[in-house]
Amino acid sequence: MRRTATDVLRRGFDLTVANWPVIAVRIAETIFLVAVTFGFAMMAIVPIIVSAGLGNFSDITSAAAAIVNHWILIVYALAIVVVLLILLVAVHAFVDGGIAQIFIDSDRADAKPAFNMSRFLAGGRSSWWAIFWIYNLVWSIAAIILLVPLTATLALMLVVDDNAARIGIGCFGLAATFILLMGVGLIAAVWTQKAIAVCVARAAGAADAMRLARQEMRRDLGRHFAVAFIAIVVSVGGSVLISMISTPFSMMHHGEPIFMLLTAPLQIVVSFAQSIFSAAAGAWFLASFIALTEER
Repeated sequence: MRRTATDVLRRGFDLTVANWPVIAVRIAETIFLVAVTFGFAMMAIVPIIVSAGLGNFSDITSAAAAIVNHWILIVYALAIVVVLLILLVAVHAFVDGGIAQIFIDSDRADAKPAFNMSRFLAGGRSSWWAIFWIYNLVWSIAAIILLVPLTATLALMLVVDDNAARIGIGCFGLAATFILLMGVGLIAAVWTQKAIAVCVARAAGAADAMRLARQEMRRDLGRHFAVAFIAIVVSVGGSVLISMISTPFSMMHHGEPIFMLLTAPLQIVVSFAQSIFSAAAGAWFLASFIALTEER
């Protein structure tokens, strides 16, 4: 049965509520990724910078000289960053695969609760590699598209001799790139979520999932982007609304330790609520695309 965009979002909400432990999984994932990032920084990047003496320069010239003299350490630090990014995407892909499997099981059981750790782990193991490449390929394509106006802007700035004209070209190029970023980012987000849903639901590889997702999106462009747009608006609006609760208290304390101490519990509660809402919104986004892909 073909669902309207509203029905798809409602079905995604029902799947998320029925399988609410996935929200806890999302929160645990965020904590783990932050801990891993902090650990990499403490164990690898910071010691490299300290041993190279990059923190003991007094001007730009000495900083540049330190970088040149220790270029091998700088390259190594960049390699560490690349390894970290690969690890972060791989972990996120595993979690996405497991959660998608739970939502698919639940949708096929008429939105009944389907969460259990064994199914989550099985879904993650079976699809994380394909989802890992979906993220890399989709967002690499998006990055290449964004490089076009940036490269054109840089080329024009090098050709023009007048400084005022360079500034104007640079501002226009950055503005055009930002506008393009919003459109390309939305398309990439929709394509990614759809490809993940197809990948897990149909046991497809990354290339096949991306191809099938693109074909289904082209045939039903309106519903896919309506679902994505509404979900993103609700997610951003909810996050802003929660943040606004603590904003007046942050502006009022003026650095006073006592006031900061008194409002600390509220800040913690708001931060925790923000984490829960963000995790729930992300799960709802994926669940909605599962509902859109699995409709019968």
